[in-house]
Amino acid sequence: MDQEKVYTDSYLSVIIRMTEMQQRQNNFIKEDFMETIGSNAQDLKASNRMLVLKIIATHFGLSRTQLASITGLSKMSISNIVSELIASSYIAEFENQKEATSSGRKPLSLKLSDDSPCICGMLIERDFLQIALGDLSGTLILPPVNVPLDNHALSSDEVIQYLYQAFMTLKDRTGRSIIAIGISSIGPLDSKNGLILRPPFFHNIEIMPIISEMMKLTEIPTYLMNESNAGALAEKLYGDASGIANFLYLHITNGIGAGVVLDNKLYDGEFGQNGGLGHTSINFAGPRCECGNAGCLELYANLKQLRYRIQELKYLYPASPLAPLSAPSWIQILDAANTRDTLAVLALDQFCTYIAQAITNTLNILDLSTIIIDYPFHVPGSTMEDLLMQKLALLRPQPFYHSIKVQKSTFIGKASLIGSISIVADKIFDFELPLCFSCTKTDMNL
Repeated sequence: MDQEKVYTDSYLSVIIRMTEMQQRQNNFIKEDFMETIGSNAQDLKASNRMLVLKIIATHFGLSRTQLASITGLSKMSISNIVSELIASSYIAEFENQKEATSSGRKPLSLKLSDDSPCICGMLIERDFLQIALGDLSGTLILPPVNVPLDNHALSSDEVIQYLYQAFMTLKDRTGRSIIAIGISSIGPLDSKNGLILRPPFFHNIEIMPIISEMMKLTEIPTYLMNESNAGALAEKLYGDASGIANFLYLHITNGIGAGVVLDNKLYDGEFGQNGGLGHTSINFAGPRCECGNAGCLELYANLKQLRYRIQELKYLYPASPLAPLSAPSWIQILDAANTRDTLAVLALDQFCTYIAQAITNTLNILDLSTIIIDYPFHVPGSTMEDLLMQKLALLRPQPFYHSIKVQKSTFIGKASLIGSISIVADKIFDFELPLCFSCTKTDMNL
């Protein structure tokens, strides 16, 4: 009881300390933004410009004519907007080699400028940190900085210093302005108040005020999101799911998370703590989980259990490439399954059975028909996706339910990192964050 009270008091005190800083940031953005957009005419002009910028950022190589067709704006309006965006160094023209006319003339297409502002994306996993710079198209402009986390228990300050040092390393390598930081992290967390709460097996760290600390060090806006939600946002903004209004993003790494897009918008929950699919119970009489729940999905569907299943069955399949291995990796298991190795397929079959049980509850509530699955490494083949689809078909039989489509992530193994950049890009595209803070009023018409 005393420990619970200490935890609660600590949590509240951090939130109280953060409130003033967060309010200052919100007021700063709001005041700067309201100066930019005043009348209805200005609103419309700003909306059209941002719409054009977003389409160029998310659809490489469009022409002015194509932009007019997509947006419904007149060719003259598109021409004016494009000219202003070029003059402000947000976009640039290039000769499109693939679109040459019959006369041999190469039309001019549009892309983000190499001088446009960039975003720092940070990914926090249990055993490593990854920090990258990307632009509004979600493209990485420099190789990411990878920071493996030591086995010894780290403090919050040490983790934050690792992130800050990597940020400064990347900042020194680019001449482009960094507009904001997006942080994609393991949970549970409180994205509203910028706190990483108490992730299981994460150095015993509790209530890390990561947003306030990073803002203090970098002096730029910083935003936090659960890694599964960030991955779903990347798929929606930049991936093959851009045209899908409703879908479930399934994130399988050390744990199992899920992000949900509803009516073309990411559902981030009240405090950003949604997406913990791995901590939904599939066995109420099961063992107690680290989170406090009983029979959580992650206790049954994990790499350790996959390996155990393989060890259990390997005497029946001595010719399997997995049989001699004491601890096969994700890549080895998926690769063997995709070559129809029976031992690997049987192990994955059980794995997908557990996941399908948990997903079915979500599908019954939200009525989704598309699942995007992401796991750590890209391996050619779709055995896991096919098995999961088969399991779901058995649990949700036709004709009572519609069919379920399961597809591989566009950014397999990288969605959460791209998602950290998407956090900021999405806020810019939705006018929640101005494109720059030091521009004149004329420049800030975006």
